[in-house]
Amino acid sequence: MGRTYYDISVTLSERTVLYEGDPAVCIREVSRIADGDAYNLSVLQFGSHTGTHADAPKHFVDGGAAVDALAPDYFLGKAKVFDMGGARSVEPEDLFRRPIEAGDRILFKTKNSPLMRGNRFTRDFTYISGPAAEYLADKKIRTVGIDYLSVERFGAEPLAHRAFLENGIVILEGLDLSDVPEGEYELIALPVKLCNGNGSPVRAVLVREE
Repeated sequence: MGRTYYDISVTLSERTVLYEGDPAVCIREVSRIADGDAYNLSVLQFGSHTGTHADAPKHFVDGGAAVDALAPDYFLGKAKVFDMGGARSVEPEDLFRRPIEAGDRILFKTKNSPLMRGNRFTRDFTYISGPAAEYLADKKIRTVGIDYLSVERFGAEPLAHRAFLENGIVILEGLDLSDVPEGEYELIALPVKLCNGNGSPVRAVLVREE
């Protein structure tokens, strides 16, 4: 028996792909050993929904739970990866025969994943439709994830976000599932414990027992 670890996070840098309109990433060194300083130290500046990140209910729900109020088990535990192939969107009919139960953590692998390894945003990404989000909310899943920077179709009303976040379902976005086969895994994707945060970068890893 052994374990296989899949790092499903993207590297955060000034070249990381950003959702259109989001603030740029700036990583600036303010202390450098090479310049004679005693230590290396950097200042980090980026949006709360940059790279691989979590959306807390507060992101779209006024008075919703913030990042620092979320239980760790949103981000730790068994997860199911569903491979959606080249689908343009995730629809209810794609889910009817899937093994989805209350409390599940569901991650959708789509044709988006290679896009997360680039540095240019594309508007034509696979998303979760509003009806599919409602279906998952009715199933009372715990966490949902997708391999691009939004669960929502670009420019659309935030139906999926609201269906999830208004029902206490936490969202993981910006995953890179390129190398991950469909199946069941152990998820580790803890956010930074930001006071009153609406979202946070995460270091997301899947673990599979062999």
